[in-house]
Amino acid sequence: MECIMAPVGQPDVPPEGVRNEIKGDVHGSWVVQIGQASFFAGERLRGVDPGSWPLASSWEPLTSGVHRARELSSRDHVPPYVERDVDLDLRAKIADAGERGGWVLLLGHSAAGKTRAAFEAIRAALPEHRVATPTTGEDLRPILAAVVSSDVRCVLWLDDLDESFLNPGGLDPNLLTEFVRVRVAVVATMRIQRLKVFTPIGRETGSSSAAQAVRVGARVLEMAEAVEIRRTWSANELQRAAEFRDERIVEAVAHHGPYGVAEYLAAGPAIWSEWRRAIDVEGQPRGAALVAAAVDLARCGLPGPYSYDLITELHEHYLEAQGGHILRPEPLPDAWTWASGRRYGVTSPLIPASATHWKVFDYLVDGTERLSPTPVVPDLVWTRAVEHATDDQLMNIAINAAQAGTPVSLQVAEAVWRPMVSDDPDGGLAAYNLGVLYNETGRLDEARELYVRAAHAGVPPAAHNLSALCADAGEASEARKWLREAARMNHPPAFFTLGFELEEQGKIDEAETWYRRGAELGEHRAATNLGKILSNAGRVDEALPWFVIANEAGDRYAAFNIGIFHEEAGRLDRAEHWYHVALERGTAEAAVCLGDVRLKLEDAVGAEKWFKHAAEAGVARAFGKLGRLLTASGRLAEAEDWFRLGADGGDVVSIRGMGFVLHESGRLEEAVAWMERGAALDDRSSTEVLGQLLYDLDRIDEAIPHLEKAANEGAGNSAFNLGVIHARAGDLTEAARWYRRAADGGDSEAAMNLADVLFRDGKVASAVWWVRRSRQLGPAARRSIDG
Repeated sequence: MECIMAPVGQPDVPPEGVRNEIKGDVHGSWVVQIGQASFFAGERLRGVDPGSWPLASSWEPLTSGVHRARELSSRDHVPPYVERDVDLDLRAKIADAGERGGWVLLLGHSAAGKTRAAFEAIRAALPEHRVATPTTGEDLRPILAAVVSSDVRCVLWLDDLDESFLNPGGLDPNLLTEFVRVRVAVVATMRIQRLKVFTPIGRETGSSSAAQAVRVGARVLEMAEAVEIRRTWSANELQRAAEFRDERIVEAVAHHGPYGVAEYLAAGPAIWSEWRRAIDVEGQPRGAALVAAAVDLARCGLPGPYSYDLITELHEHYLEAQGGHILRPEPLPDAWTWASGRRYGVTSPLIPASATHWKVFDYLVDGTERLSPTPVVPDLVWTRAVEHATDDQLMNIAINAAQAGTPVSLQVAEAVWRPMVSDDPDGGLAAYNLGVLYNETGRLDEARELYVRAAHAGVPPAAHNLSALCADAGEASEARKWLREAARMNHPPAFFTLGFELEEQGKIDEAETWYRRGAELGEHRAATNLGKILSNAGRVDEALPWFVIANEAGDRYAAFNIGIFHEEAGRLDRAEHWYHVALERGTAEAAVCLGDVRLKLEDAVGAEKWFKHAAEAGVARAFGKLGRLLTASGRLAEAEDWFRLGADGGDVVSIRGMGFVLHESGRLEEAVAWMERGAALDDRSSTEVLGQLLYDLDRIDEAIPHLEKAANEGAGNSAFNLGVIHARAGDLTEAARWYRRAADGGDSEAAMNLADVLFRDGKVASAVWWVRRSRQLGPAARRSIDG
């Protein structure tokens, strides 16, 4: 079923040529209630006098939320700023927002440098603007009123954006529009991991606060000018960093390894490594267990801070799982001292929020989520998270529980959603989510009932999922009805699905219309397929912008298509660039194209490297290409190895290649066996070569059916050989028929043989005409066995 957060499945190995996004199985996912309480580093709003707010030019980095780094002096809290690749774009957007009003969002992982980049951009672009740093959504309307009454140019700063602002009482679309109208620049940062909990749900209706929070947050985020900052630093960023003499930056550049420089400066990697090492007999196993308990509470979706008692209770489970008393754990007071002690003058694994409550350093949460495989949250933590959650927090926990997919977490999700469905008969969000859960666990009848309910409540993906359910059940009419309903509700994936189905039916013009509508709504697969249709129609100038749009959305096939666009135009350097991008995004097929480009540049060594890379990644057609390249250089033994691997996987080019190398080495019977495999796959070339091999082996009766099949599909050589066979047998009529077939295809030798047959049959005038025709056609070209 199509879900709000999960696209229609795509194949791992795309077909050759322009990439077409294709429809596959749909995997369930769940909408997330906004999840975590906010603790802003900015100073508390002092009254509502904008004149008291700091000027951006004198704004201090630590008050903005910038991570403290190791201090070199009493006032040296942060190192010099290293220019990031996104700075020009970010500053241009913020400058425009300051001039006309606007909403700019900087996205990135924890400790990627989001806050520092945004802070520096605000100071550079809007130095004379006052900076408002609210603590909760309740501060926003007083700020707006103060700005309107004073006519002060203002930046509204929302660092580490979360649900304390994105809800009906906070920054909703109407309030955001008012800020923009009075030319306020609204600038925010947000962790990418948190972004997934806000999902656009179109025209979904309902009265539950959970559904309302999701809807509000999604719509506000959709209105943003978004910029993403990478966690790891580019070569250009590292080069710029290396020009600084600040010892913290020098150290970070030298030792950052797989981390970003900003992460290293913020002590994230060091604290992560210390925590991971602490679970040891000579470490701090109890302290590490306290941190693990808080990390998993956050992973459940329960916003912090967490009470001392809750963390202390749960940590016993983690300690016991690691070995308990065998680890000789330290006393509890010492464990808390270790877990809350500040490192490098920056931060600590557990961060105090009050005398009795603690937050967890979010870098540790993100780091745990990045592990592969991701550790399972213990059953006890799910149940305790639900017990300590407010009503508005339950949706988020249920989403995380459903995605975790353990028997207990699924029970937790169902236990949360079932009352929501019963208590809110007009709402669709809980019904939709519970429907996805039931669909994922095989309870299709219950899923269908809930999807119908959610669709009637206005949840677009419910209608889309219902369409897929009906299609799987063979109910084509119902499937079309619900797919059209999802499209009517402007659900972007529905336009993609409609376009795909029409394209499969050969209705290209109609498919183009639906793809275009989906692409205009931001559906990157629709943009990719629209570009493919336009490209195939020769409208390449129209196709490229759609590929670019899809690429900007991170579509891995879009970069591949842009590479094809440049390769076909002869811009091989640009093609190589885009194929590399596609390869980095996981499109292994791009390695084949890189090999093709290298061949065009007469770089056989480079071509071999990329074909081998693609073959090792499992791209079927790479085996044949690599084998043919090795064959051309006379390395038949190596070629046979690669052909055999490809042929075993069903690649017909490799099967033909096996036939060639075996024929060249005189192993004709083995060659026949491989060509029989190719012919069984309805490969015309294999059928043709099989007939030729059997003919050469004088197995004429076996050869004839294969030669006839190939000749009837246009193989001139097979028609010629059939003419020879029938001429030798004295059947001049059949010989003339097959020779004429080959001669009509341009075979001069067949034309001469046809003349001979006609002369022997007494048709002298016709024979003379074909003699002249043979001379016009010139020398005959015979197909080699490798096709």
